[in-house]
Amino acid sequence: MSQKVLSYDLGGTKIAVGVIHRSGRIIDEIRAPAEFHLGKAAVLKKLIELGKNFLDRHPEIQRVGVASAGPLDPIQGLLLSPTNFSTNHDQWKKVPIVRILGAALKRSVHLENDAAAAVLAEHWMGSAKKFQNVMVLTLGTGLGTGVICNGKLVRSGRNLHPEAGHIILNFADQSAPCGCGNLGCAEAYLSGKYFSQRTCIKLRRSGLTGQEIAELARARNRIALQAFDEYSTLMSIALQNYIRLYTPEIILFTGSFAEASDLFLKATRTKLKAILKNQKGGLQWMPKLALSSLDNRAGLLGGAYIALNSHQN
Repeated sequence: MSQKVLSYDLGGTKIAVGVIHRSGRIIDEIRAPAEFHLGKAAVLKKLIELGKNFLDRHPEIQRVGVASAGPLDPIQGLLLSPTNFSTNHDQWKKVPIVRILGAALKRSVHLENDAAAAVLAEHWMGSAKKFQNVMVLTLGTGLGTGVICNGKLVRSGRNLHPEAGHIILNFADQSAPCGCGNLGCAEAYLSGKYFSQRTCIKLRRSGLTGQEIAELARARNRIALQAFDEYSTLMSIALQNYIRLYTPEIILFTGSFAEASDLFLKATRTKLKAILKNQKGGLQWMPKLALSSLDNRAGLLGGAYIALNSHQN
């Protein structure tokens, strides 16, 4: 097998594509906007074009890994109407992305949830190397959750990935609609996209990004600071739920919105300790909370890990 693979990281706003050596070294990469507004066919065409450009320069590559936002079925190679993939509010529905890319690129293609790929990458060569119980939260357009328990990736039934970003924190909160169709999901509060939307309403401004709101908070804007204080409270509640489900030793934050961690991580840690101090059972429930050490490339490296370690042809 070639020492190199092609990897995709497909999110709600961006496409990252790269050539990765089996050592984990990124040889070549590009990032581009996903442009879902142009339609499903246009996005798939762009994926194929970007992939072909790399394969023209690295024709020895035999395997391709795709880390994508879900829901998806990695065994059947299907996207299942991913929550944050839509064109004019029309969902993508069922897309056989492995078959489509495989036919176009003439390579073996392997699919995985982006948060699952991220936790595998962290366990492979990131901050979780020394841990057997790990959780990764990807903070971007959505809230992805990837979990390794006792050294093995956690899946849910029917080959799906646990969509723990859609655990509901407040089912009656009309101010927190989620792309999945429900109200009050963890994602509706904690993803960069939805945090920005809700905070813009409080600021009576429109179109601000999470990074811009973070700059306002660092400049001591009262409303922005209050928004991050609320964020840390809701994050600590979500983490308590995840800890009771998965008992991680370490929880890592990655994704574009994790860059604002200086405004919420310390307070989240304090509030989470206060919640967990009442837990019984003689176990040290409090995990280590830290940022990813992979520079927002956990999904891309995870896609490479999937391609390198898949037992399928």
